[in-house]
Amino acid sequence: MLDFFSRGAKGRSDPLANAEAAREFVAALKQEYGAAAHERVVALLSPLELDWHNITVDRVEALLALNQETEPLHESLCAQYLLNTRMPKALEAQLRNQILAYGKCFIDSYQHVLTVDADSVEGAKVLTLLPIVLSRMMSYLGEHARWHWVRNFNPEPAFWLGVNQLYWFAEHHGCDSVPVFLFGDGRPATTVQDQFLILHMLAVLSGGNLSGRQLHFAYQLLQVLSNRMSLSRVYSDHSSFGVSLNGPHSAARVSGGLVDEAARYWGTADLVEILHGWSIVLDAGRVPPEIKRLMEPGIDANALRLLMREWSPQQMRFERAERVPVSGQSIEVAYRLPVLHRLIRALDEAKQQEPSEEGGFDDAANIRIYGFVTTRKRDKGVPLSINVGGEAAVPPLKEEFSRWDVDNISQTGLGVTLKAMGNEWVGLGALVGFREKSVDSWSLGVVRRVKRTSPDQIYLGLETLSRRPVAASLRPTDVRLIDPTLPPEQVWLAGHIALFVPCQKAGKVINAVLLPLSLYVHGKEFYMTAKGKHFQLSLGKVMDKGSDWCLVEVELVKALEKMPVVL
Repeated sequence: MLDFFSRGAKGRSDPLANAEAAREFVAALKQEYGAAAHERVVALLSPLELDWHNITVDRVEALLALNQETEPLHESLCAQYLLNTRMPKALEAQLRNQILAYGKCFIDSYQHVLTVDADSVEGAKVLTLLPIVLSRMMSYLGEHARWHWVRNFNPEPAFWLGVNQLYWFAEHHGCDSVPVFLFGDGRPATTVQDQFLILHMLAVLSGGNLSGRQLHFAYQLLQVLSNRMSLSRVYSDHSSFGVSLNGPHSAARVSGGLVDEAARYWGTADLVEILHGWSIVLDAGRVPPEIKRLMEPGIDANALRLLMREWSPQQMRFERAERVPVSGQSIEVAYRLPVLHRLIRALDEAKQQEPSEEGGFDDAANIRIYGFVTTRKRDKGVPLSINVGGEAAVPPLKEEFSRWDVDNISQTGLGVTLKAMGNEWVGLGALVGFREKSVDSWSLGVVRRVKRTSPDQIYLGLETLSRRPVAASLRPTDVRLIDPTLPPEQVWLAGHIALFVPCQKAGKVINAVLLPLSLYVHGKEFYMTAKGKHFQLSLGKVMDKGSDWCLVEVELVKALEKMPVVL
């Protein structure tokens, strides 16, 4: 702020004097600060000393220009957040705070425009800018909600009350359906009603089963298709969702009219019909030109079908495994593929090292030589406990695991509750190993739903992939040795770590292997070793994947008596 006053003393004009002054100000900031220019604009609009008592058309136009000139920088920051899924937590928090601060400063600034005196001459001129002002406010409110959903939070009721009341204000002034270009002529026109519907249709998807990219894809689709819906004051058979403008709630399914003059309804039949057509084109191996620019990794016809289900004109009924509530039950949890591989193979390795309880040829030889059974030769390779300085040898410490409370179980998985602190790694698609306290073997699961029930507590829905995964080693058939620079935790039996995971699909058992994502090439052949047996197999299509792992169908080429040596 001191920097701003010092610039003014050198003769620079007030950035909020008019639109031209605002553009010159931003141009100078871009030249001096580059991508950080939009932070300087936030710093300009944040101080309480700014005079909003005398609101003029020039001042509002300057505010709109500041917003429009710095919006591309803001969008670049948002894209950086969404595309970088592995950024450090400190950088993630910094980017998120910058994004939210930008939207908040303009919402607060535009809020002052709504207080203008409509009876004055200047106030009447300012009101002509209400459609663009309200549209941008609603857009940034939607952005605020999206960043909450990306982190699996839900906005407070006060937020929804403010959103609904803002739209009611737009209706009262007759500017809810006035088309405007939100940030220049390069995009389709929008309205306050469009932005309001986009926000509430995204709220329908806040169940915690969409990734940040999928949620952003849904937002981009709604920008294109929001004009296929329209609000109505009267409930009809074609109404799909409804909301009360004087209530602190987001949209919900409606099966009958609400006794409320503030109730608004809309249908989604046209929107879903378009999505259905696009999904057919995608299934045929082509990309509809309307959404070609929106397609990115992780977005496919399945994503469209999920949206069709959530936004269907009438609520869809589908079978799901029955959840049985439980209490007083908890599970031990581990994560990361190298750790899970080590824990799963440890059981097999321990069994191989255990001496056989049944007498064999060695026992018979011991009786012939010594006259009794001895374990002297069996224990030859086992190190003895040696006392050093009179102190007994300390046994290795037992490994400690996180513990999660089980809320419910079903045939396909379980629901668990855990503390947010210490579990920052948890996210959709995370690979998890879990077991009950009294069980030695580990089960394998994937996080399918994440919901923050409170700031310090998270609810997860886990799908069970396998109750008995088998540790395996993979070695490409065309090389003798794997990359020697690989970390030791990713290597086992001179091959890449993997897990053999038979899966149930459509009532059939499908052989599948869970392996590091970087190792997958469709059709590539590997030698696999699992439980002392050797196989040659070929990788098929991907069944599921996370940020660093993938579950792949495999086709058995042949069984091997021993591992071949490639020269």
